[in-house]
Amino acid sequence: MKFSHTLLKKLAAKIPDKAKLVDALNLHAFETAVAGDDTVEISISANRYSDAASHWGIAKVAAAIFGGKAADLGKGKETKVDRKGTKPEVKILAKSHCPRYIARYFELPRVAHSPQWLKDALFACGLRPINAVVDIMNYVMLEVGQPLHAFDAEKIDGGITVRFAKKGEDISAIDGGNFALSANDLVIADEKGPLAIAGIKGGKRAEIAAYSRKIIVEAANFDGAGIYKTARSLNLFTDASSRFSHGLSPILADIAMRRAGELLKEICKAKAGEAADVNYSKLPKVVLRFDIREFNRLTGLNLKEKAALEYLTRAGFAVKGRMVAVPPARTDIAFHADLAEEIINLYGYDNLPEAAPHVPLAPAQKEDKVSFREKIREVLRGFGMSEVYNYSFVSRKDLTKYADPKWWGALPLRNPISSDFQYLRPNLGLHLLRNAEDNFRFYDEVRIFEVGNIFKEKDGELSEEPFLGIALGFKKGNPILELKGLVDQLLSELGLVDYFFRDLNWDLKFMDQDQSLRIEANHEVIGYLGMPKEEENVALAEIFLAKLLKLASEEKEYEALSKYPSVTRDLSLYVDQLVRVNELMEIFENAAPQYLDDVDLIDFYEDQGRKGGKKSLTFRFVFLAEDHTLTDEEVGHEMEKIIAALQEKLDVEIR
Repeated sequence: MKFSHTLLKKLAAKIPDKAKLVDALNLHAFETAVAGDDTVEISISANRYSDAASHWGIAKVAAAIFGGKAADLGKGKETKVDRKGTKPEVKILAKSHCPRYIARYFELPRVAHSPQWLKDALFACGLRPINAVVDIMNYVMLEVGQPLHAFDAEKIDGGITVRFAKKGEDISAIDGGNFALSANDLVIADEKGPLAIAGIKGGKRAEIAAYSRKIIVEAANFDGAGIYKTARSLNLFTDASSRFSHGLSPILADIAMRRAGELLKEICKAKAGEAADVNYSKLPKVVLRFDIREFNRLTGLNLKEKAALEYLTRAGFAVKGRMVAVPPARTDIAFHADLAEEIINLYGYDNLPEAAPHVPLAPAQKEDKVSFREKIREVLRGFGMSEVYNYSFVSRKDLTKYADPKWWGALPLRNPISSDFQYLRPNLGLHLLRNAEDNFRFYDEVRIFEVGNIFKEKDGELSEEPFLGIALGFKKGNPILELKGLVDQLLSELGLVDYFFRDLNWDLKFMDQDQSLRIEANHEVIGYLGMPKEEENVALAEIFLAKLLKLASEEKEYEALSKYPSVTRDLSLYVDQLVRVNELMEIFENAAPQYLDDVDLIDFYEDQGRKGGKKSLTFRFVFLAEDHTLTDEEVGHEMEKIIAALQEKLDVEIR
């Protein structure tokens, strides 16, 4: 926010040159920089707009730092009434959004030009002089911090009403812009319609012109949240809207009206009428008890109570004993800690003693979930995969391409920002497929993965689960076998040992049942991989990370090696071409041999000349006992159970 150094010195005589002022404000109050010949740029914190977003406010801060006193604009005399019976008629229909509205009538012999000192102050603060009336309104806003507005009284029909806009209303602003209003926008209106957008911008219809002789000056207080919402919805941000949005004290409206009356009389030779002050209730006095022991404990200082209270007096607080009365404009002061901050601001943060914090320290803990995800990323990047980050939302169109949103368990958003973000995503695959399609425009191969959460509705409640999604795409060729090998290697790298690829047998409506597999470990499904429906070039895999983390950590548990030797047996057989290896593995596992420790496929051969198109498979079985050395009879009995189960389930020929 821009401030005039000349105006600051006018309000507090002991303010030094710009360089010293900037250094002091940086150390004690606000971030400040030189911005021009007479201009300093001060960054006002959001909670200090009520008292410090003005030259008067900064002058008081500077006076507290450098000594001396700032001008007390709050004690300005009420402007003498020259025109009786001229009180403006004001109605407030939105009382909670307008805690105070002051309107005062003035008569002018003419709309004069502003004096040079006033123009210079406006220029220094980045404002353009227009005419004396408008310039006075802007000057008082800069000086006191309270926005003002002046209406041509002869263009107001039937008094002033503060209300919400009606459906279909619009307004032409002073600068020529036209704005369509909604029922949430607060306006200043007469019987014909809106005169101004409250707290933001005046309207064209009642603006001050060179021929204006009778005016009504407005000094009001508006709800900050409502002004901010309107400014944002209309994309109309002004000095006034910025101040009101941060919240101003209603006390400023009266101070600004008194100051405007003084300047209108001085510069424009105005005759003052009566004022209407509507919907104002006197603010309750805020008084806090100061505790020097609590202050010293909080700050690490050892100040005497008298010295601490002296800092508060310099900052404008009324001190009586240990009781501290908060100035009405200081809406940011509510707790004892706020008083401590005011003292430290003047004492100087660079003067605080250095001391190590008295807090218990504990060694950093390793977060298994974070480490596990990083391990997955490291392994997949090592395979030449690229990580992607997608939105957590999907469109209804993406879902219904395969199934109804209810089947997905997709949770709809109440207020989606667009049709592409109607639901929380129930899986990662939908976005990965779109990523692959987009990248096929530039590349012949796509290798991508995503680690993220999916969301589903279960029993009326939101369920959020971590997932890993992998997509592999080739413009030419089917990537399913390479994806299976990639997932196989990934699980091995993560420390998983006992996992299997089974026939899908899972109602995944978006996956091709004949070209997809489910991934099992410890008798539970941990994911799937395969070809999505209507896709020929992209293979997809999804893995439940919560289950995978649990299993991977279990796999790392120590288990002693057996003291006894293992025994191996090979089994060769002919089976039909359509029989899958994982189907045979299931039969071996379900045959329930007591001593079977491991089984692997060690040979595969398709005999094209053999009748019936059979294929030859050779498996190696490893048998092991924990408490003794196995005999040939025991191993033979185990093999008999396996062969019997095979012959019962399938048409096989043992070689």
